[in-house]
Amino acid sequence: MKGQVVEINQRRGMVAVFTEDEEYSIIELLGDELETGDVLQWNGHYPLGSETIRNLTKRAAMTVYFQNHSVPKSQLRQQLLY
Repeated sequence: MKGQVVEINQRRGMVAVFTEDEEYSIIELLGDELETGDVLQWNGHYPLGSETIRNLTKRAAMTVYFQNHSVPKSQLRQQLLY
């Protein structure tokens, strides 16, 4: 699966990714940094928990924690813990 970072809550390390399935996934950063517009890739459609993914924009591997998938746009701010 591929997706693009569309919103980041820097204070909480929570990230919204708009996927190629035209849905939103929520990930938590575990140390690495992302920027809005970065393109990410991971195995499977709906992984949960700790996963190693690729930041295709920066050509780097990183570990993140998948929190949720298929999140409606109207719930993004809540999911990002604002």
